Amino acid sequence: MQESTSISNSNFKLIWAGAFLTLALMAFSSRALADDGFGTANVPNKSDEDDFSTTPYTDYGEFNEEDDEAADTQYLQYGRFFGVSLGVGTQGVTGNRGSLWDGGFPMLDFKLHYWFNFNFALDMGFTTAPHFFTFAGARTDVRFSRIGVDLKYYFDTRDSPSSITFAGPYLLAGVGNYTKTQTTITDNVSDNDSSVGMLVGAGLEFTVSPKKVYFYLQGTFEMVTFKDTNTDIYQPQIADMTGNFYSFSAGMLFTW
Repeated sequence: MQESTSISNSNFKLIWAGAFLTLALMAFSSRALADDGFGTANVPNKSDEDDFSTTPYTDYGEFNEEDDEAADTQYLQYGRFFGVSLGVGTQGVTGNRGSLWDGGFPMLDFKLHYWFNFNFALDMGFTTAPHFFTFAGARTDVRFSRIGVDLKYYFDTRDSPSSITFAGPYLLAGVGNYTKTQTTITDNVSDNDSSVGMLVGAGLEFTVSPKKVYFYLQGTFEMVTFKDTNTDIYQPQIADMTGNFYSFSAGMLFTW
């Protein structure tokens, strides 16, 4: 009987020793797996991750929302949105056509304006000027008109002298439909001719009342070809009717 109890106690001790050894092996294996990257010991925390807060990608585009909002707020406070202008000036002609034509005053200029931001604006306008010429003893009156769209660029003058900032210099370029209506006085016969042409120019805007009233000075150069441009119908007075157009105007611009 004592022998049986001794054997039972020995088996019990062996079972506990085996269990302890098994738990020790499992703990060691778990630690080894973690150290080899299969566990959670080497999982990086947030402080170990790459910080992209100061990279160029965060300083560009959609990540730069604060600067965009600040620029929009400044434009809403100080910028112009719509405008209308009326000007008067004179129009000249170069080349052989200029040798034949006279007049060009008064040139009337009416425009509607829309500003995208401080630097860019869109102008939609109508310009007309009277000309005339005499050939073979007959006088012909000419009405020269343009309906066009121009893109205007204003220079950033914040760091410029006050005289330049006050002047508000700009450049413009555009396209338009030009119409030339010639009426011979003796027989009262009219001839219409239309063509698409290009315009480039520059100007100054002087502030009379900020965001409300401006006085502008503008000069343009226009390139257009009509059906009679390369004809010799006015020989021997001139060889052909080649020539371009230029103008100088002044007017008032009202904005809101």
